[in-house]
Amino acid sequence: MRLCLAVLACVAFGCDKVDFIEIQPADVEFQSRGESKNLSARCMSRAGKRAERAMVSWTVKDPEIAEVSAKGVLKPKKSGNTEVIAAYEEVDAAIPVRVHFVEKLELATPSITIKEGAESVPIPLKFLGLNNKDLGKRGVTYSPRDKKVAAIVGGNAVLPLDPGKTTIDIQVDGITTSLEVVVEEDKALKKK
Repeated sequence: MRLCLAVLACVAFGCDKVDFIEIQPADVEFQSRGESKNLSARCMSRAGKRAERAMVSWTVKDPEIAEVSAKGVLKPKKSGNTEVIAAYEEVDAAIPVRVHFVEKLELATPSITIKEGAESVPIPLKFLGLNNKDLGKRGVTYSPRDKKVAAIVGGNAVLPLDPGKTTIDIQVDGITTSLEVVVEEDKALKKK
């Protein structure tokens, strides 16, 4: 009798067999703090039919690296690798999550000296992640303290303006460093 009621309930309420779960996107990489990614999960049968009523629960293998909400919003917490897991009853699926935050800014030199009127000089900066891994280019904010002495041009180069000293504050995702800039007077420019 119970089996008969269970079969009738499945027919009446549409029980769907779930054999596997598809998660989109298939992997996630974060490069800056404050990012988030909306995940979606589809519970599927072997026949390719979607179980429309099946709702997954979300977890993260290492909650120190990232966190996920009940609605599948994934947020990074610190650099590292983990997995996000979607589960429905006895079925689960996981995708990789890589978090590559800038952990340190490294200048090749703490100061540069440029002659007044010279060409701009690129700032020798490396963006380092976990285990001092070079992360390549990142979005960075350069702020000269004295804009009469030097300016930032071309995204990452110092243009000398007037003689003097200034500091350029450099910031990426809350990580900061500074570059001292000395612009020397070019006496040949004054004679012209």
